[in-house]
Amino acid sequence: MSLLVIVVVTLLFGFLVGYGQANQQLNRRLSQAASQAKKFSEKKRVELTQKTQHLLAENQADVLEYQADEEQEIAEQAAENQARLERVSLLEKSLLSFSQRLDKQQQVLDEHREALEQQRARLTMAKQTEQDLQRRRGEILGQKSALTANQAKQVVLQETETKLAQDFETTVRENHDFMVLNAPRDARNLMTSAIQSAPSDAPKTHIERNILISDPKMRAKITGKNEQRLRLLETLIGVDLIFNPELPESLIISTNDPLRREVARTVINELMTARQLNQGMIENTVKLAQRRLIEQLRQTGETTWKKLQLGWVHPDLLKLLGRMQYRTSYGQNVLQHSVEVAELCGLIAAELGIQPQLAKRAGLLHDIGKAVDREVNGTHVELGVKIAEAYREPTEVVQAIAASHGDVDGDDSISILVRVADSLSGSRPGARSESVEEYINRLKGLERIARQHQGVKDSYAIQAGREIRIIVNPNEVDDHQSQSITDEVAAQIEAELTYPGKIKITTIRQLSAVQYVGGKPTTKKKHAS
Repeated sequence: MSLLVIVVVTLLFGFLVGYGQANQQLNRRLSQAASQAKKFSEKKRVELTQKTQHLLAENQADVLEYQADEEQEIAEQAAENQARLERVSLLEKSLLSFSQRLDKQQQVLDEHREALEQQRARLTMAKQTEQDLQRRRGEILGQKSALTANQAKQVVLQETETKLAQDFETTVRENHDFMVLNAPRDARNLMTSAIQSAPSDAPKTHIERNILISDPKMRAKITGKNEQRLRLLETLIGVDLIFNPELPESLIISTNDPLRREVARTVINELMTARQLNQGMIENTVKLAQRRLIEQLRQTGETTWKKLQLGWVHPDLLKLLGRMQYRTSYGQNVLQHSVEVAELCGLIAAELGIQPQLAKRAGLLHDIGKAVDREVNGTHVELGVKIAEAYREPTEVVQAIAASHGDVDGDDSISILVRVADSLSGSRPGARSESVEEYINRLKGLERIARQHQGVKDSYAIQAGREIRIIVNPNEVDDHQSQSITDEVAAQIEAELTYPGKIKITTIRQLSAVQYVGGKPTTKKKHAS
């Protein structure tokens, strides 16, 4: 029991001692914590004080800056208000001055109105006086001339009409003389201006009549066995295909129809690029080429018509217009020639005050008959008139087509313009050409005409037929006869030959007297010694 008490007392004493030590330790920690808290609080207080002072300093600067801005704005508003007051004062002064000027002008107007009323009154009095004087003069004239007022009026009217008629005749005669005097110059200026403003000369597009096939295998491919493929093409297209005997590489397309020639050329070129050939393929190629050509004719006609801006036209007429692209006349493409004529007509018509669009329409269609003259009987003028009437072209266009080559008399302005423009387009240098055969025949014709005259020793056509030189025998022909031969040759060429531009004829008579002095040197004989 005592032992238990001792243990309990010991435990209690230990507990008390431990509690005391723990309490001391806790108090010591609390003291340290309080000290640290005091230091931290003091530190934070100092920092807070510093931040507060810094913020106060910054706010003070912002306040001062804001105050300065407000004071500056107030000063600016005060200055602006002062300027407004000054402007208002100036406006008041200006209004006052304007009011004073208006009062003065009103006073001046009142004075002018009063003066005008006085002048009007005086004018009324003067008119009344004039009427009284005229009536009095009429009475006096009637008494002295024994004429009534109506009779005197008739006399004055007759004299006035006579004087006006004389002045009118004089003015008309002077204007007519002036126009006749200046007409050639004005016409030259007008033509020069039209030619200078006309479209630039484009290179001529020659229609190919030959196709060059240099490869023998390709020729055999196109020809076929026993020329069966050539004969098939001839049957399908309607042309003659012949290899030139002198140039075997050249395949000649012989036909008078330019459209068939174009179809044949297109088909042969496509067959040359084909891998294999048979009858069905050839037939399909021909049909396709024909359809493409018809579509191309329509597109060409539409493009040309839209380019000239001629308004509505019948669609079938555009196809005929496109056919002219494959038609030539003296080497000149008919479609290009027609476009040139149309634009020249438009330019000249605009200068003369005539309808430019109607003039261009007539110029473009003046050779439309050449699109079908190879297929239908009749001249291209007659066919052109029928085509224009069938498609209901204006009467002026039909008349211009009929009179384009002088078949009928066309005195209207559009017909005259078409003839002039046609001559300008066809006669300009390089516009037309001729084939080699025609060229050689023309040169031979020039030389033949010159050699037909007595006394002509020889003749030469030079400069592509633009000049012929005639050499006469000086012993048979004198100078006067030389001039006569020149005139006769010129007249004969004018009557018998067709030629572009001008031909210069030069007759040469040259008498040369030649004499030689001395002969061959004689050989001296050697004497024997």
